[in-house]
Amino acid sequence: MPLGMPIRGPCRAALAALLAVAAILAGAGGRAWAESPPALDEGLEGPGPHAVIVRFADQLFLEAGDYEAWARRHSAAKRSTLRRDTVALLRAKSDTTWKRVEARIAALEKSGAVQAVQRYWIVNGFACLASAEACAEIAALPEVDFVCRMPRGLPRQHAVEPPAVPAAEREAAQAALAEGLKAWRDDAADPFDPEAVEIPWNLRRIGADKAWREEQATGRGVVVAVSDTGLAPLPPLLAALWRNPAARDDGTETAPGYRGDFFGWNFDLDDNLALGDGPGVPHGSICAGIIAGRPADGQKFVTGVAPRARLMILRGRATLRSYEYAVLNGADILSMSYMFPGMDLGQARGIFRLAFEHLSACGVLPVGGAGNFSRRFPAGEQIALPKDVPCVIAVAGIVEDGGKGTASSEGPCFWEDQRHYSDHPRDRPLRKPDLTACFGGYPVWLPAAVEKQVPQRFAARGDAPAWTWTWQDERRQYGLAVGPQGNSFSGPHVAGVAALMLSVNADLHPWEVKALLEQTARDLGRPGWDEQFGHGLVQAAEAVKAAKAVRK
Repeated sequence: MPLGMPIRGPCRAALAALLAVAAILAGAGGRAWAESPPALDEGLEGPGPHAVIVRFADQLFLEAGDYEAWARRHSAAKRSTLRRDTVALLRAKSDTTWKRVEARIAALEKSGAVQAVQRYWIVNGFACLASAEACAEIAALPEVDFVCRMPRGLPRQHAVEPPAVPAAEREAAQAALAEGLKAWRDDAADPFDPEAVEIPWNLRRIGADKAWREEQATGRGVVVAVSDTGLAPLPPLLAALWRNPAARDDGTETAPGYRGDFFGWNFDLDDNLALGDGPGVPHGSICAGIIAGRPADGQKFVTGVAPRARLMILRGRATLRSYEYAVLNGADILSMSYMFPGMDLGQARGIFRLAFEHLSACGVLPVGGAGNFSRRFPAGEQIALPKDVPCVIAVAGIVEDGGKGTASSEGPCFWEDQRHYSDHPRDRPLRKPDLTACFGGYPVWLPAAVEKQVPQRFAARGDAPAWTWTWQDERRQYGLAVGPQGNSFSGPHVAGVAALMLSVNADLHPWEVKALLEQTARDLGRPGWDEQFGHGLVQAAEAVKAAKAVRK
C-alpha cells in the first residue's frame, strides 16, 4: 500500500489488533510517529555501504524514564501475563510499522542501495547495509526516528552469511550436540539434598546452601539463557540443559529460521550447534557451571548456585536476534559475559539500552559481570555496554579473603549526548556496579584438554594463580579446577540467585528481582552503595525470603 493512503481492509484489522493489545497495557509509553524529527547519525555521509540500525518512532519506550514509569504502573501484574501481552504489543508495533515502509525498503533493495535487511521487534526497526543516499532517504520516512551507525567492533546486526568453520570444529560441535541428546533427561522431579553434596566456599559465602536448606529454593522451573562461548559436553553441565520442547528430529522449524534448536542456538554460525566450547578458554562452560552445575559420575561436588535451574545456550554475543530468541523460548534470566570497553559506541548505546528495557518488560532479567578493567581504564570508563544500562545488573567481585578482585571494574557510568538517553550526565552519574559476588578461586568444571591452554590465557592478565585440579573423572576427560578469576564469573552467581528467587515466586518482574537483590545484599566497603561493591555482596537466602514475601 503506498504511503499516505487511508487505512482500510486488512490494514484496518491489523491496526485494530494493535490497539486492542495496547489497551491491555494502558499507558505503555508509546509515542506517535514522527514526534521526534527523523535524523541521520554522524558518519553516514560517505559512499558506504554503511552498517546501520533503523529505529522506528513507534516504540514501547521512547526516552529515558519511560521504562521505569511503565514498570511502576505494571508491577501488580503477574509476570507471565505481562510477558505475553508485552511481546504481543512489541510484535504488533513491528508488523504495523513494517507494512508502512515495506514497499519503499523493497525498492531500495531492488536498486542495490540497501542490502542484508534484518527486521527486529525487540527494538522496532531493522538493520541493513545502506548507501549514504539510502540512509538519507530512509531517515526522511515519517515512520523513522533515527538511522544509527553501527560502529566497528560491535557484532553485526544486519543479515550476514555465516562464516566458514573448520571441519574439525564443526564435527566437534556436532558430536557435542549428539552427546547432549543422548545424555539429556528431565531431572525436575529429582530431589536435591544439600546435606549430601560438597559445597565450595563461594556458594557458602553468598548463602546459596542456606537458601537450599531453609527455603527449599533450588531454581526448579527457571530457565537461564547463557549468552557466551557455548557449553562443553561435560556430564555436570549436560544434566543442566534446557531442552526446547518444540524441537524435532525430523528437521521441522520451531520458528522461522530455527531448525533443530534442541538446546539453544549458535548465532555466530546461525545454526543449531550451540554446544561445544572453544577452542581455547571454555568461558561459557565455566559460567554455566556456576549457575546450575550438578554433581555427576558419582562424586558429590555441586558448583551451581541454582542446581535445578535449566540452561538455554545462546552461542555468540550482543545480537538482537539472541534477545528475541530468549524471550520467545521462555528464558527467565539472561546471563551475559561480554562487554565493549574502551570503544566509542556512539548512538548505538541507545539502541541496546532500548533493547534491554524491552527485554526486561518482557519478563527477562539481564545480568552479568561488571568487567575486569579497573587497572586499564579511568573511573567512569570501566563498566561498558551492556552492563552500563540501568536495568542490567552489573556485578563486581571479591576473592576468598573478602578483598576486592584486583581487576574488578568500578563505577560510576554516564549517559550523556545520547539521543533519548542523557539522563546521567557527569554531575548525576549512574550508580554502577549494582552488586558483588565471587571473583574466582573456587572449583569450576572444565574439560581436561584445556589444562595447558587456559591457565596461560588467564595468567596473562596477572590475576590468576596457578591452576590446580581438585578432581578428575576416571578417564581424565574432565574435572574440577581452581584458578580462573574475573567478573565474568561473578555475574553467574547473581543469575543463579535470581533463579532461586523466581523458583519460589515466578510472578516477580525483573525490576523487582533487581530491587530485592540490592535491598538484601550485605554491605561492603563504605556504608551504603559505593563504586567498588555496589549495594554489597549478594545474599541468596535473604533474597529468596524477600521474594516469598511479595504477593500479587
